[in-house]
Amino acid sequence: MKSMQWICAPRRGLASFVLRALACLAAVQGGCLHSAPPRPDILVVTIDTLRSDHCSCYGYPIGTTPNLDALAGSGVRYNTAYSETSTTAPSHAVLMTGRHFRSFGLTKNGGILPDDSVTLAERLKDAGYATAAFVSSFPLMSRFGFSQGFEKFDDAFTSDEASLGRRKPGEAAHDRYAGATFEHFQRWFDDFHDARPLFVWVHFVDPHAPYHAPEKFDAQWPDGTSGAIQRYDGEVHYADEQLGRVLGLFRSRATDRGQLIVVTSDHGEGLGDHGWMSHGINLYEEAVRVPLVASWPGHLAAARVVDEPVALIDVAPGILDSLSLEAGSFTHGRKLFGATDSARQVFLQRRDYKSSSEGGQKIRGEMSAVVANGSKLILAPGENRREFYDLATDPHELVDLLGGGPANDRERAAAAAAPPARLTKAEAEAGATRLDGLLRQWHKQYPAALRSHAAPDKETQKALRSLGYIE
Repeated sequence: MKSMQWICAPRRGLASFVLRALACLAAVQGGCLHSAPPRPDILVVTIDTLRSDHCSCYGYPIGTTPNLDALAGSGVRYNTAYSETSTTAPSHAVLMTGRHFRSFGLTKNGGILPDDSVTLAERLKDAGYATAAFVSSFPLMSRFGFSQGFEKFDDAFTSDEASLGRRKPGEAAHDRYAGATFEHFQRWFDDFHDARPLFVWVHFVDPHAPYHAPEKFDAQWPDGTSGAIQRYDGEVHYADEQLGRVLGLFRSRATDRGQLIVVTSDHGEGLGDHGWMSHGINLYEEAVRVPLVASWPGHLAAARVVDEPVALIDVAPGILDSLSLEAGSFTHGRKLFGATDSARQVFLQRRDYKSSSEGGQKIRGEMSAVVANGSKLILAPGENRREFYDLATDPHELVDLLGGGPANDRERAAAAAAPPARLTKAEAEAGATRLDGLLRQWHKQYPAALRSHAAPDKETQKALRSLGYIE
């Protein structure tokens, strides 16, 4: 105690000494001279099926995302952010664990996140955080393991709160519109009076198909914009409005700890590109490029844009590192807020389809892809597909340099107007061979675990079909 007196308390009387001694005792585990700084409240928001190039802060000419735009102005926008896959459950599993989904076998919706998978929520709870989550879609329900580490996990869906297009009175609901999820969050938040730092995850299913925003969104779209895209943009704008409500409520808890906010998506949407409207089937850029914005005033620079590639797998280890917490099992991702790397290799994977078809195209087996140094290789042996793209000159993947061509007339016209490829056929083949080697090495380094899903029961099958998922 004598040494503590000299370190922690100047000679200002007994009362001052006692107060300072108690403060030192409270901080003794961290060291009296170097007690840990306050840890921020943390908010992670995931907006399902949100393509980055339909967000106005990513250059979309229509003002779809004013609240996300404002958040980007106060923080960091990652211009080249990837989801590992284009399916909700495995993508969120990667986000919440920092591990490749193939390593724990959660490969499709209806799969289960294993109990031994350490989640971000579990690590933060162990570090003294209060934890809560509010999700909006069936594949993320507690029954599939996504509640691990959350003291409050809200996944109660009712038919009157289901997304427009899926509201059937008297039938079980499998999702809920963003406004209803916000209201669940608000009711809980208004009664939350815990002094601990807070970690909240809010998930919106909008703008997932079918596209029926609760309110009309008027904009000046370019001539020829399809009605489906206009409705999709309306749902994007609606989800952004609800994001604004979440941000406003969360910020009302402002403390001297500060607030770290991350907003992203689990995957994109086809919207007619490469002949597809939906997601889950392909690994083209429109399916796996997602918005990723982080704000932490005083710690992250405002209005910064990071062009180097990052991925959702970097979010969990990045948050933990920013709190000086060991990542533990978060070994596959990089630290999101650390040094960037223009040579970053991003690996992508689609789950294994037994055999199916959609839009007249066969869907069979696994699909893998790797992005490295501005090039991209896509492999799907079961579909006899091997495609190589130069993203630097062909960001929309219109011309497969190994011989394939655009999928439709619109894409053929765009390809004809695009700059010429910078690679010859021989250079493209050499580049594809190099990336093929990277993919083989990645598969060897991260062998696929046993599948974490059994054959789904009838209820699960019905729920997944109602959300548009096949097989």
